[in-house]
Amino acid sequence: FGETVSLVFFTDSWQPDSFYDKVKANRERGLHTLCLLDIKVKEPTLESLARGKQKVYQPPRFMTVQTAIEQLLLIEEKRGERAYEADTMCVGLA
Repeated sequence: FGETVSLVFFTDSWQPDSFYDKVKANRERGLHTLCLLDIKVKEPTLESLARGKQKVYQPPRFMTVQTAIEQLLLIEEKRGERAYEADTMCVGLA
């Protein structure tokens, strides 16, 4: 295995691609990449943060393999460096 990366939930305004270079480097060296998928547990709502008093929490969310693949492909489409493609073999466990 090469370096491990973390995949976080994207938002409309935040789609980090810091994992991409590590995945690309691992593939160039013939190494696998372990991708840790995001979890959101006990995340306060923006409204409760703004009010500052009693915190109200969002329901827990766990990134699915499907979401991770969609985000990986979105970044590949933007970067276009062929670190991986839609038909690249992957194994996902959730």
